[in-house]
Amino acid sequence: MIKMTVIIPCYNSQNFLERCIESAAIQTYENTEVIVIDNESSDSSFEIAKRMQSRFPNIKVDTAPNIYKYSYQEPVEKALEISTGDYFTILGSDDFIDKDYISKICSIIESSNNKILALQSPILGVNNNVSQHTGFLGHSYNSIDEFKQLLFTKCPVTTPSIVLSKSLYDTGIVRWNSAEYLGACDYEMYFNIAHNNIFIYPVKEWLGYYYRWHESQSTWGMHSTGINFDNIIKEKWRQEWLKKKI
Repeated sequence: MIKMTVIIPCYNSQNFLERCIESAAIQTYENTEVIVIDNESSDSSFEIAKRMQSRFPNIKVDTAPNIYKYSYQEPVEKALEISTGDYFTILGSDDFIDKDYISKICSIIESSNNKILALQSPILGVNNNVSQHTGFLGHSYNSIDEFKQLLFTKCPVTTPSIVLSKSLYDTGIVRWNSAEYLGACDYEMYFNIAHNNIFIYPVKEWLGYYYRWHESQSTWGMHSTGINFDNIIKEKWRQEWLKKKI
């Protein structure tokens, strides 16, 4: 029975954090570890996390320095230092999941005899107050080669739903380079995963992830930088794979 770590990196999410943590803490899959890492929030997020810890004593709560704008690298890496799971997933502190979400993920992994090292599934968008669904977002492809081609047109991963084997982090295949790419470091990481011939298995059905759209998302902050990180990342890997062919 695999152990799943749910990492909740948090920065100024006081309006959403309680529902997020609760959704992770009440998972039906018993072998679930929940780690909340506050990223130097200036609101009451950390106090809320500690209060939720008193309600759910099994969750872990800690802090990490806020070094990189629009990136969750610091809290995620802090969580991975103390995690004990075989796999991990990163739950946005403004999002939430159905109670069977982790159980469905682990069932898929176990049915592959744990050969799946990375997977993603569609997410369901909701508006700020969760009163309206804004539609599903997911991706489909059949091979690493097809995935590599898609990488040069868009990011073919619904990042909120990504699930990764801890072994990929331990061996350095999964890493975030926020120093160069800020919040676009996930996109660059998917290139590196493909570079190492790791297939991110695309689950077709929605498993229970709710993605909340709101004005203070880091997504909008990345747009405000005026730097097209996506093109920089594409060009880097275009040159890298061109050298590999030569």
